[in-house]
Amino acid sequence: MEVSLSATGNWKIDNSEKEYYGDLYLNKDEGGIALYIRIPNNGPIMSYFELPLNIPFIKGSTMNGAKITLLDCVRIKTESKVGSEEVFGYQANFMLDGVNFETKDDVRFSKMKISIPGIIEWGNISNYSKPKYDGKRDVLIELDRTEPIEIYSNGEYSLSYFLDYSYPGYNLVQEEITLKQSPYLIIESNSLQPLEWFMGKAKQMKRLIEIALAEPFGFDKMIVESPEIYYEFDDNEKRNRAIEVIHANKENISNNNNYRRLRHDFLFRLNELRNANFSKWQDISLVMEPIIELYIDSLYNEKLSISRHFQNMVQALETYHSRRLCNTLPDFKKRVEQLISIRPEGFKEEDRKFLLKGSFKYVTLRSRLADLLIADYTFRFYTGEISHLDFPKVIADTRNYYTHYDKKLEDRALKGEDLINSIHILRNILEFYLLKEFGFGEEFIHERIRERIKPIKISNDVKKTDQSKRHV
Repeated sequence: MEVSLSATGNWKIDNSEKEYYGDLYLNKDEGGIALYIRIPNNGPIMSYFELPLNIPFIKGSTMNGAKITLLDCVRIKTESKVGSEEVFGYQANFMLDGVNFETKDDVRFSKMKISIPGIIEWGNISNYSKPKYDGKRDVLIELDRTEPIEIYSNGEYSLSYFLDYSYPGYNLVQEEITLKQSPYLIIESNSLQPLEWFMGKAKQMKRLIEIALAEPFGFDKMIVESPEIYYEFDDNEKRNRAIEVIHANKENISNNNNYRRLRHDFLFRLNELRNANFSKWQDISLVMEPIIELYIDSLYNEKLSISRHFQNMVQALETYHSRRLCNTLPDFKKRVEQLISIRPEGFKEEDRKFLLKGSFKYVTLRSRLADLLIADYTFRFYTGEISHLDFPKVIADTRNYYTHYDKKLEDRALKGEDLINSIHILRNILEFYLLKEFGFGEEFIHERIRERIKPIKISNDVKKTDQSKRHV
């Protein structure tokens, strides 16, 4: 990442009163924030630890008087220029423009507004509309400003989705006039909170959107407010002063803003979140993170081989089962007895064998897949040409083949189109449980899972019909 010189000034580290001269370099578009502190030195080379390797808080003033605060700084460079100066370079995670604080504990806010480019279709609203032609006037686009949509609220804070818009201004004598909409999350706290708190809430929500769209996103513009930082007018009226925050959380910003998604491309949309339980997601998001990483990586990472996509899906399901349903063999045996207790007497022993087959010393992948496949006997997954009874074993054998390249399993392992189909089916099963963890109702989950797998089912049916015609 390239950075360019932005300002030169004097800087104080943490709560120290000692000032250091230094240069600030920025790349706002990519979130690059670098401060190079320069200490004059005509004597011996200074210690590598003359300044801390990690500095939580740096405040400074530039030569033109502008105030700047840097947070979460990490050493990236140390250079000794013999007989001249020592240079200590730091990369910051956050830069607050136009404000200083006494200590890091004072860096607290009541509101954050943070942009996530690329999610406007998920929000499914617009500030612009196409009016009906009334025969009296020719209007191509009308401004229809939307209000923030509340996603979640409790006694501590609220989280909303907001769609900002651009206005072309008064000079319309231009060859190009651009209208732009920018989706934001707005987080408002009833008490002052540090930036880390706001980022935690924003990342949880961003992760939820990434799951819904099966694509990673990055943060862009960030604005914070505090009732303790304000403009005061002549009539003693006080208005909160918005503070721009330059930050390093801009990785993986989507470039697919112009890609038109179809209905089945969304696991869920903003207006459907009212049917979910966001507080439940907050409670389990940390436990679910490894599963979500495998899920998203398998969906958007085109560099992965087909076998790697397959292994990601299998590992995600295996991890989900062990973390959210059952980990040890004794607990799994108890779970099996609870599951089959609702089954007719004539099916109990057959179901017990289906679930426990091969699980003698530990819970095997085959057993975990069997458990996930029956879905507490509430839903029947599409498994293509593979029967439900055979599906767990076929998937386990295929995983073992691609993991260990066991030649004994080669004839039993899925390959080619069969392997690709299995990836879609496994993903469909995982999405069933993701929606369940998000607190969606059973009717919504069943409908959405059937809808998501429908294109694969239709494609397979068409191929099967074509093959039948060839053999006639």
